[in-house]
Amino acid sequence: MSAIAIIAVSFAISQVVLSILLLYCLPRVWSTQEWLFSLFLYAVIAYLLGPLLEQHWLGPTQIAWQNTLPGLFWLFCGSIFNDKFKLTWWNVVLVASTVILPTIAKNVNVEGLTIPVWLFITLPQLVEFVLIAWAILIVTQSWRDDLVEMRRDLRFWFCFMAGIYIFIMIAIREVFYPNATWWSELQFVPIGVIALATNLLILRYRAGLFQEQHTALQKADYQMSDTETRAQPNLSKETAASSAQTVTVPEEITNQLHRLMNEQRIYREMGLTIGQVAERLDVQEYRLRRIINAGMGHRNFNDYLNGFRIEEAGQRLSDPEQHSEAILNIALDTGFRSLSSFNKAFKEVFGQTPTEYRKLARSRAH
Repeated sequence: MSAIAIIAVSFAISQVVLSILLLYCLPRVWSTQEWLFSLFLYAVIAYLLGPLLEQHWLGPTQIAWQNTLPGLFWLFCGSIFNDKFKLTWWNVVLVASTVILPTIAKNVNVEGLTIPVWLFITLPQLVEFVLIAWAILIVTQSWRDDLVEMRRDLRFWFCFMAGIYIFIMIAIREVFYPNATWWSELQFVPIGVIALATNLLILRYRAGLFQEQHTALQKADYQMSDTETRAQPNLSKETAASSAQTVTVPEEITNQLHRLMNEQRIYREMGLTIGQVAERLDVQEYRLRRIINAGMGHRNFNDYLNGFRIEEAGQRLSDPEQHSEAILNIALDTGFRSLSSFNKAFKEVFGQTPTEYRKLARSRAH
């Protein structure tokens, strides 16, 4: 290794180790996100130690850990940005396949067999690309709707940058330039930069960065008013009371937002963005994000709108005078883009499909 490569590796390792130490210094039970993130950091260290352990007896273990990078990154992004994430057996199997199959191929002579080579080498590489692309999609697709300030920072400074780097790394290392010497000199520099940015985020937000309940850790500037408590159809009394103890919501903005949602019903507009709502309220978008997140307990703007949409849809489905109205028309009228998205959101709230809900309402009416 050249002097530049040694400096880059040393700096990157120091930053990743610092990330691990910052995590372990948090005196509480870890969340799923933190466990996945810590495992990802160990995989990054294994990748950084690759040149040093290549001829060492620990080499196979290092390669196995290194191969978990794409899968662990995908799982972490899903856990941190998907509020409904649950770690399932098929998640584990998918990630394990990218490690176990190449390990078998490396220790068993399958070079002369077409099907095993495709199965043990080509397929895992393809899965790695898919997982990274999937992770980048998770990071970017709900970026504008995310109301949690910490997650928005994490999306770019760690997840987006790391996702792009891992994708490029895999493409260069395994597809375009598998034996390039110049890549061995440059590949470690971005890791140190990304790890440094991540450490700054951890230091800024402390324990709250990977917590599942970000809202409770926000620095309180706002206090929820009684008007806004009534304006939220899906917010429980307990959640509202908890939020009111830590948050203060400006009364004027609360009343305006209440009128927009409950009187003008702007949630019916398809593709409505938080920027458009902020413009109508004549308030900064970042401030409106904090009000809806820290003051009202919502983590995603689209979910906030869907609360009003589902409430109206439920009323219309249970109305005897609208029993002949097509469910698709109700879905589109209330602001949903498609029947499938409406059915999914409706079932998450009521535990029934719209059709089942309507039938039950009709039977009760008789």
